[in-house]
Amino acid sequence: MKRKFKRKLKLKKNIRLLTKFILVFLLIIFMQNNKYIKSFIKTNGAKYVNEKYVKQYKKENIISTGNQKDNKDKLFFVKEEKSSNPLIYIYNTHQTEKYLTKNSSFKPNVTYVSKYLQEKFNENNLYTIVENRSITDILNLNGWAYGSSYKVSRMFMEDTFKNNETIKYFFDIHRDAGSHNYTTLCLNETCYAKLLFLIGLENPNYIDNQKYAEELSKMINEKVNGLSKGILQKQGKKVNGIYNQDFSPRTMLIEVGGENNTIDEVYNTLNILSDVLIEYINKEISNGN
Repeated sequence: MKRKFKRKLKLKKNIRLLTKFILVFLLIIFMQNNKYIKSFIKTNGAKYVNEKYVKQYKKENIISTGNQKDNKDKLFFVKEEKSSNPLIYIYNTHQTEKYLTKNSSFKPNVTYVSKYLQEKFNENNLYTIVENRSITDILNLNGWAYGSSYKVSRMFMEDTFKNNETIKYFFDIHRDAGSHNYTTLCLNETCYAKLLFLIGLENPNYIDNQKYAEELSKMINEKVNGLSKGILQKQGKKVNGIYNQDFSPRTMLIEVGGENNTIDEVYNTLNILSDVLIEYINKEISNGN
């Protein structure tokens, strides 16, 4: 009898152990195949922006994103970036758009343009914030397609403006595509990356943005004739059509050069572009606008 009783106890114990093992095994399989759980683990518990968290994000000002300089896999709560009454906000909806380089260790992209413009503006007491949060990380965390980049940059815009309501000018810097001849202007042994202003016609107030772009394009060509290719209007299927320009009449999408331009050609252009923008903004300030 004692032996039978011991056998039953041992059997029950083995069944319990086997059951626990099976449950743990199934849980591991589930976690490995669930992208949201993987994201949660990856963030060490930090919240990530998913559709159901968008409203909560707007209330709490919490976004999980990657610090590319320190650790691409490390996500953190965004710290509020403040400046002394900032007037300008520069961001890159397509942060990975690159320029031509033959140096494998140096891969300049459109974020270099933003930083260069920031230095120019700050030198002229036009305090500027440049967006450093990673749009790619937010897209990956939520399984969003590349076309949702404007949704993410809009969230960043709203978040930045909420904490810096003195901002009036919003510049989304991109680069164009095409041959070097198409995106380059060479004058007096100096080559420039051509500029292009893009306007979304599905923004109900696009006329104000277009007048703004027309004035900037005109001023640029007065300084270097042919540097601005003018204005490209977009609407319809397979395009965004708004480009966040409904956020403000002073929201502008500027394409600086193309993938076949060198960073030196881009910087030559930025010297002209920054002068024009500084002149335009200072004129509006002096007029009380």
